[in-house]
Amino acid sequence: MKRMQAIAGGFAAMALGMCPVAGSAEDYSASTWFAPTHLLSHFPYMEWQESVAGATDGRVTFEVYNGGTLLPPKATMSGVADSVAQVGIVYPGYQPAELPLNNVLIDASFVSDNHYAAAFAYTDLIMTDPDVYAEWSANGVVVGPGFATAIYNFVCSSPVYDLSQAAGKKFRTAGAAQVDFVESIDGIAVSVPFSEVYTGLQRGSLDCALVDPTTLIVGPKLAEVASDVTELPVGIIIGASWVYNKSFWRGLPVEDRRILMDQMVLALARMEVGYEVQGNEGIEGSQAKGVKVAPPESDLADALTEFNTNFLSELPAVAAERFHIDPPDALLKAFLDRQDAWKERLSGVDLQDQDAIIALLNEHIFSKIDIDSYGMSD
Repeated sequence: MKRMQAIAGGFAAMALGMCPVAGSAEDYSASTWFAPTHLLSHFPYMEWQESVAGATDGRVTFEVYNGGTLLPPKATMSGVADSVAQVGIVYPGYQPAELPLNNVLIDASFVSDNHYAAAFAYTDLIMTDPDVYAEWSANGVVVGPGFATAIYNFVCSSPVYDLSQAAGKKFRTAGAAQVDFVESIDGIAVSVPFSEVYTGLQRGSLDCALVDPTTLIVGPKLAEVASDVTELPVGIIIGASWVYNKSFWRGLPVEDRRILMDQMVLALARMEVGYEVQGNEGIEGSQAKGVKVAPPESDLADALTEFNTNFLSELPAVAAERFHIDPPDALLKAFLDRQDAWKERLSGVDLQDQDAIIALLNEHIFSKIDIDSYGMSD
């Protein structure tokens, strides 16, 4: 069993417009907008590119460009399609018109309460559901596995565990569902850059922020200005960790595509284990600094349950109008069913056992993917 140690950090990027030639050693570009030590850069790019280079005996190597130095977040998908980079990380929320079905899944992930289950359910759909996969292909890329951050909670400068304490409080939110939920409990939704959360909590312009626990003792170190963490699941971020330029992917020999796939599975497992470990460390480290960490009172928990029920029932009609698509009832059900199935599978394993996670991924997702044909035609 391998236990991962969490690492906080960044994303990378750069590009070559050349197709690979079997047997040749070629340096390619990978783009990310996080710092090299961020979980979403460290495992799926910094470690991954080293593993790929070693497994291919140097035939396939990537130079990773971090911090959006090659491609900014909103331009990554189009930049990869245009060969500015051969691979990059993409958050579909930046492309609602191009990726409407993926944005339905992003909206639905507000109700997620298990980051492993969300990441793996999303990965399954983007790689095996014909309609969801086709959105990526229509935009000139071959999509690989996804990611999910740790679950967001309330991080506050005063106690917010029940509805009376939430009323009138100023919450930093990110996304329409978070805004709607905060307003449903009589809070005030505030939109400010994440970089301003620390000073906002410190100076009183914010009472709470909806963030994941990895931010508590590393990165912004919000435990320095917070007094309370309410363990209420209020959202998650999902996206595609790897999208490839079609010509690059299709120009690789099958043995190298297989190596890329195997190394992506390994990095996906390590990344989600990393979120688990670092999230736990954030909670434990905060408590050691005197921050109270506790579940919500029943009235606040019940308010979230009611909100989620209404949110999911209304989502298909709202999404149909917003994205100009047919009501995505079947897609929503497929995502929620897959999440539930993954939670059941994961209940029987040590969540920090990398090998056990990989075995489940291979059994339930990647055994269904034929590497000979995956991504090779539109």
